Amino acid sequence: MTRREEAAAILEQIGACAPRDLFAKMDELHKGTGLLLGLLDHADGVVYAGDIARRMNVSTARIAVILNKLEKNGFIQRQAAATDARKTVVKLTGPGRAWSQKTKDQMLDRTELLLERVGSEDIQEFIRISRKIKAALEEVSPARDQQ
Repeated sequence: MTRREEAAAILEQIGACAPRDLFAKMDELHKGTGLLLGLLDHADGVVYAGDIARRMNVSTARIAVILNKLEKNGFIQRQAAATDARKTVVKLTGPGRAWSQKTKDQMLDRTELLLERVGSEDIQEFIRISRKIKAALEEVSPARDQQ
């Protein structure tokens, strides 16, 4: 496995763990646009604005702000859904797909540097522990909410 492939695998595993502070640092230059563009690029089809908010776990108002910025920059197109005019379909444009790839490459570059400085074994241990913490927090949260 090449360093780049390892970086991509680690990035995917970290994403599954969702440590917000790490991704906040990785996406600080793009203020959420990188994650949203990546989601649209990965979906490669019809994506509804409301679904984006749910998948990113942010408010629809925050998504609207990001979508307005992306549309203004020509990275996305929005249109009413053919089957339900109340829903908005969001699609990447050519420039949006290019920006998404650039952002993905930047994240992979940072992850490669992380691999070089921290090492694969320690990063894998971090991922293992993060998953364990996430699972524990998910078990604890419902009990705490009932108090």
